[in-house]
Amino acid sequence: MKNNDDTILEIEQGHRTARWPTARLVKIFIASTRTDFAEERRQLLEIVGPELQTLYDEQQIEVELVDMHFGSTENDVYDAHLFDNHLYEIQNCHKFSRGCFFLCLIGNKYQPYVLPLQIQEDQFNAVIEKSNDLGLNNELILNWYKLENGLYILQKYRDMDSEQWKNISEEINDFIQNCIQEIEDPIKEKMHYLLESAVEKQFSHALGLAPGTAHRILVHTRDWENLEDGQTSYEDIDIDSACNPNERARQQLKQFRERVTSSISNENRTHYSVPWKSGGIDEDLEEHETYLNKFRKSILDKLKTLINKNLEEEPELKSRKKIVQENFTENITHLTICFEEPEVDFTNSELMDKIKQIIQNSFQTNSRHSPMLIWGNNGSGKTSLVKSIYREIENWFNNTKVLRIVRFISSTPRSSYNLELLRVICQQICIALRLPEGFLPKDASFDPLYINNWFQNLLRLFENLNQVLVIIIDDLHLLNPLDSDIVAALSWLPISLPDNVYLICTTGLGPDQLRLSPVQRERLRNPESYIELPPVDSFKESIEQTFDELETQFGQTAISRLCALITSSEYGLTETELLELLMPTSNIEAVLSLETGNYNFSSMCAVRRNMNKLLKEKLMSGKLLVEWSHDGIREMARKRYLQNQDVLRNTHSEIANLFFSEFTESDNDNSESEAADEPAPLPTDSKDTPFQSTLHSDVTYSQRHVEESWIHLLKAGDTLKLKTLTVCNFDFLLAAVQTISISYLRCILEHVRCYLLDRELELVYHTIRKSTDVLTREPLQLATQIISWLRPVTDHSSGLMSALLTSAMAWCDGFTLPLVVPLNGWLQPPLPAQSRTLNAPNVRMVESTPSGQHVVCVVDCEPQLWHIMSNQLVHTFKGHSGKVICMAITKQSQYLLTGSEDTSIIVWDLKALTLHLRIYEHIAPVLCVTSALSNSVIVSGGDDSSIIIMSLANGKVVMKIDHHRGSVTSVKVTSAGDVLVSGSHDRTVCLWSLETFTLLNTISLVAAITMIDVSADSVFLLAACSDNNLYLRTLATGTELHSLVGHKSKVKAVCMAQDSCRAVVGCTDNRVYIYEMHSGKIMKTLTGQPGEVTAVKVTDKDDFLLTAGGNRVHFYPFRSEDTVKSLLKLNKKCQHHLQAHSAAITCIDIAKDGLLAVTGSFDHLVNIWQLNSHELILTMDGHTGSITCVNFAPNGLFVASGSEDKTVKVWGLTLGLVVSTFTGHQAPVCAVQVMMDSSRIISSDRNGSLNVWLADNGSQIHASSGLSKCLAVTNNMKYTVCTNGDNSMRIWSLIRDDERYTISHSEEITCFVLTMDSLQVITGSRDMSLKVWQLTGGKLSQVLVGHTDAVTCVSVALLDKSIVVSGSCDTNLIVWDINTGSDVHTLSAHLSYVTCVKLSADGTVAVSGSDDKSIIIWDTKRGLQLTSLQLHIPIINLEASSDCSRIVVHLKENQYLPIICLHNTPAKYVKLPTYCAPARDIADPRSLPKRQMRRLLKKEVSLDTYTWQKKYAHLTSNIMIAAMDERLKRRFSVSASMEEISKIPQNKSLGSQTAIAEGASLAQSQHFDQLEALWNKRSPPRRRHNQPLSKQSSLVESRLGSSDEEGMEE
Repeated sequence: MKNNDDTILEIEQGHRTARWPTARLVKIFIASTRTDFAEERRQLLEIVGPELQTLYDEQQIEVELVDMHFGSTENDVYDAHLFDNHLYEIQNCHKFSRGCFFLCLIGNKYQPYVLPLQIQEDQFNAVIEKSNDLGLNNELILNWYKLENGLYILQKYRDMDSEQWKNISEEINDFIQNCIQEIEDPIKEKMHYLLESAVEKQFSHALGLAPGTAHRILVHTRDWENLEDGQTSYEDIDIDSACNPNERARQQLKQFRERVTSSISNENRTHYSVPWKSGGIDEDLEEHETYLNKFRKSILDKLKTLINKNLEEEPELKSRKKIVQENFTENITHLTICFEEPEVDFTNSELMDKIKQIIQNSFQTNSRHSPMLIWGNNGSGKTSLVKSIYREIENWFNNTKVLRIVRFISSTPRSSYNLELLRVICQQICIALRLPEGFLPKDASFDPLYINNWFQNLLRLFENLNQVLVIIIDDLHLLNPLDSDIVAALSWLPISLPDNVYLICTTGLGPDQLRLSPVQRERLRNPESYIELPPVDSFKESIEQTFDELETQFGQTAISRLCALITSSEYGLTETELLELLMPTSNIEAVLSLETGNYNFSSMCAVRRNMNKLLKEKLMSGKLLVEWSHDGIREMARKRYLQNQDVLRNTHSEIANLFFSEFTESDNDNSESEAADEPAPLPTDSKDTPFQSTLHSDVTYSQRHVEESWIHLLKAGDTLKLKTLTVCNFDFLLAAVQTISISYLRCILEHVRCYLLDRELELVYHTIRKSTDVLTREPLQLATQIISWLRPVTDHSSGLMSALLTSAMAWCDGFTLPLVVPLNGWLQPPLPAQSRTLNAPNVRMVESTPSGQHVVCVVDCEPQLWHIMSNQLVHTFKGHSGKVICMAITKQSQYLLTGSEDTSIIVWDLKALTLHLRIYEHIAPVLCVTSALSNSVIVSGGDDSSIIIMSLANGKVVMKIDHHRGSVTSVKVTSAGDVLVSGSHDRTVCLWSLETFTLLNTISLVAAITMIDVSADSVFLLAACSDNNLYLRTLATGTELHSLVGHKSKVKAVCMAQDSCRAVVGCTDNRVYIYEMHSGKIMKTLTGQPGEVTAVKVTDKDDFLLTAGGNRVHFYPFRSEDTVKSLLKLNKKCQHHLQAHSAAITCIDIAKDGLLAVTGSFDHLVNIWQLNSHELILTMDGHTGSITCVNFAPNGLFVASGSEDKTVKVWGLTLGLVVSTFTGHQAPVCAVQVMMDSSRIISSDRNGSLNVWLADNGSQIHASSGLSKCLAVTNNMKYTVCTNGDNSMRIWSLIRDDERYTISHSEEITCFVLTMDSLQVITGSRDMSLKVWQLTGGKLSQVLVGHTDAVTCVSVALLDKSIVVSGSCDTNLIVWDINTGSDVHTLSAHLSYVTCVKLSADGTVAVSGSDDKSIIIWDTKRGLQLTSLQLHIPIINLEASSDCSRIVVHLKENQYLPIICLHNTPAKYVKLPTYCAPARDIADPRSLPKRQMRRLLKKEVSLDTYTWQKKYAHLTSNIMIAAMDERLKRRFSVSASMEEISKIPQNKSLGSQTAIAEGASLAQSQHFDQLEALWNKRSPPRRRHNQPLSKQSSLVESRLGSSDEEGMEE
């Protein structure tokens, strides 16, 4: 038997196999008498079914229990046609269900009987003959059964009253029973089925469906103890005597039970005896409750056993590789459709012969050829032709192996979009060919251009293969075009195919209507490429007739409701989903009638069976979906049942609520969208109303949510729910990436963007778009990419983006494997400079509607309503006879106000698109208009110098103000709505009270006023005057603030941002100027307008800036946080002046304890960062040139920085002051390092000068010349190594002047590292090798060869120097064992050269950075990639703490410092040494200069205990215990907010602090001279005990952010 992988490979190559995937469905038919088991059936539906569903949710198995009595009437059981539908449903259950498919409940009642729909002629005659013999009246049966084609058929009875039919049915059944009882065998045996009750007939039908089905049937029997006589609901009563049981029925029941016992095994049967109580089962009765508990448990256990057994015996075809499984799941849907019987068989048709001839000619000539395009109208048989070609084409190539791929466009989500269609086809080709490079290239990207190239490259492979590739695509015209598509929607379609590759496409549109490029269109018109199917007659009439018949039989309400749901579904709905929508379950005893549009199991079964020709079942993602069998039927159903836009939206809302009902509170499930305020040809946005739904934390998004749900929220117009529950919801985004792919998620977002302009949607879309490449390779980076891109946006805001970021952080926190998580921001918001362009002719004015999805553009005298994202003209408002001069839209309502040269004002209803009100009050052209007083009045100004306030309801004049002595050119209302501001040609701006209509203030200007605007906070007034100047005044007093200058042409439009900080000005020079109002300076200039800028407007919340010019309207993201801003997080408790870098960072270092980092920059600043809180805690400004190098002292008390100003400065970290400055260099400093004694510093400059000097005073100890570009000092301070980046390196002894060695490579040395034991140096070179040298003697001890390009970086483990990792330009890293020289692992994942690598102290984890802009975490023991993070900026260097829990990254030409957390780091924390005593013989060869007795680091001495302990405890043996040297291992966790890292409390009491401080002072006083003597190797002078201490008081905290330090132990 083939294993799963072989079977899947065979299917991926296009073959039908014996093992074929089936639906993941458990569908169980429940058979019982109606009244006898009502409570048991309720328990099954309400408890057992949901429990079973919960058990198999993880396996994505759908559970459906079918109870035909639910919601039915008592007389439905006598409906023979309905009963026949039930038998058909049993057959469906048997066909699709995994495990059990039939559950039979048998009690003390056997009846009722159901009349057969047909009886064999000989059997019917036997009954009639016997009735004659017995003298029975057979007139009734002869009236109801008529002979047709050898069968007696039951006549139509459904027009009859149900109670009357019940009586007739019982009478006929009794007649048949009496006759058959007297008939002798063998005829009687053949007629036994006529004697069976309804339940036994169902049992017999289930048992006889296929051999061996008995093991999939479950039977439960129940006996009543002491059953009372006359209980017609629980036993069969004799008709003649109402108190006596029906003996014949009792005997039949006995035989039925015996039959069940003999045919069903014990494992599949249960039996219980239950004490009788009047009324049947009573849950409140203890015995009955016990019985029900046992019943539920036994049924559930047996169902689980049967299902699990089936899953073991027939395991699902599943690949071990996620990519293969996803592709296989998609492919199986299309193959299942393809292997269905075609409606039209084209096998031996002329058309098939023509296609065969074209393909065989091309194959035989080995020539390049064009794809084949087959056009046909609806119903022409395109799909049937595809199926026929697929089956036959394998035989057309002379036994050459054929790889067949088929796709039915829009049948699945992945086949609906160009991007996904191509991606899946490419992956299927890779899987089917088993390419050596794998199923996904190393550099794979789901960017459209990459996928297009990938597809073309894969096609070219077949030129050299003895194999044919055939790709068949049905209904090419249904592909969804998205904005990201290149040039044209179908630009990926090749115009010329390589040998052995054939592409056959069908389409319902001709080449001229397809979105093809001109070249494609020309090539595809070739007679060898283009085939037209003969037109066929429309099947519209037959379909309409079928709908009419269905409505007649089942009612128009029920059919229209079902058809509307199926039509509205995007890819189909499961039967369970349809039932949830159509079958109310609130009252289990209620009768569900089709007349009210409510279905039950029985009526759904009947309707679906009658609609068989119209519907089909499709297997997709393991679900069995119901949809229309043809797109033509779908369109007809849409026209018939979804004519009204409101009905369409309500239907989509209903389906959306189905998917999200569990996500929201029940009182909000039926909330209606308020998006209908505006018309549109496409789904529109809802108003900004609060969304009250509360999300549940325990809900998981399924694949069905990803595939189906979001489209219904979009089409329902419920934008808020669409964003909250799907496209801006982290769980939904994660589900889309994990269950399908990042490219499908991108398609979803692009699809939504085709309809909605929304800032939050733009942020998510561009985040995903910019992260597409990395998420292609590593989907688990979704959360960290969202954090990286959106953190700057959400730092100072709340709402959806903040919730999205919080969810991403919480997911990171709950992730149990190693994960790289950014702690701060370094990326600017991902929004583009321009979001959208609307093409509208000659726009003079523009206004955005309240929803933000439409704009009204004024062209001459006709305002036009445009849908922004679709660029479609929705409506033209015709009513003005003159040019429209002014326009306004009422806020949060649906009215458009327009004023015209014709002196009229028209109020337009934007919802109904009708003229609401026309007002003639002005006697001259209307120049300005706005709404006021909560949209209750209209305020207008005119050329007649008057201001008129009118009622919006009826147009009546409320007040007319004749104050101005010139034309009123502009009217505005303050945000509070109580003050009216008017500007006029009379050079005045007037403020009016809207309550009393009195004049409040008059502001005079120097020229006639053409435009004004008022800031949202009512502080600023901006006036544009006829002198082309812009005057900024205070609104309240009119005080002059600025004149906005900088524009060089005539001002045409002005507006203010809602942040009250920016002003926007449009001019005739085709430019838009954005001013900062507080300074009056130009912040930004927007160019690229196609003509003079005639209008500028800002949408709600400053989301977008609209500029109109020429024939275009541009939309720019305009939030202040969307522009470049500081990403800095400051320490709020810090009293020092903090300043972020304003230029690129040049160098970084990290403290040995891993708590602090230091950066130097071109801006001359040195900054200190606390890594736990990722805050800037110190800014040290003192250099006059760019910082070139920085280094922490091992004891962590100071930092040394070198600069291009030729100095090295020592900065104390307690106060952030300069301790000393070394000025001995004559050239820019290029390297600096503090030695392990934290007292000496070695630095070098570009002239090759090396200097050793004292940290406390900058006194030079030694100077030398040599190699100086890079240097390092061993931990024992005996040697320094240095190089200029050429092919040599010098080892220089700090103890002996005559001990110097030169080591070399054949090419330039690019990197080196010293071992922790100070014995060896490892060098890397452009010669592709690494060498291990002994520091003592400079001897070569090992050569490491394995890289194929220059070595760029190397790192060695501190605890085990045998572990070395190197990076190279060959994009690989190698883990070496330097003891043996062998390469242990090759680490390959980077896409560009590796720039840096660091090892954890224990050597288990390596962190590498690359020019591909990513850092990758590696497990060096196993040679595996653990996790990674794409930073989107090339990486120069990185530094990490000893356990790699904190990583700081140096980015190329960037001013920001990413601080990264390795969550769940597998490395162990190692406390690094912070001090090493100077070598004993340091004074022998080189005596140190004498110096005056003074304190070390005189400017920075702190007398607090921590300082003393860190610096001097190793020299004061018995005075104090160096408690501070011991630290707890620090393990950092990403908290739920990841903003505050948990801090270790300081266990200091006031008493202990005092005692230790006194001890510290005493120790320092008594031993300071001994300390200096030891340092300077001379005898100390005597010193008085009472000598005063330094005047500089110690700080309470020896280091900023001391909450991260350990408490001291007493």
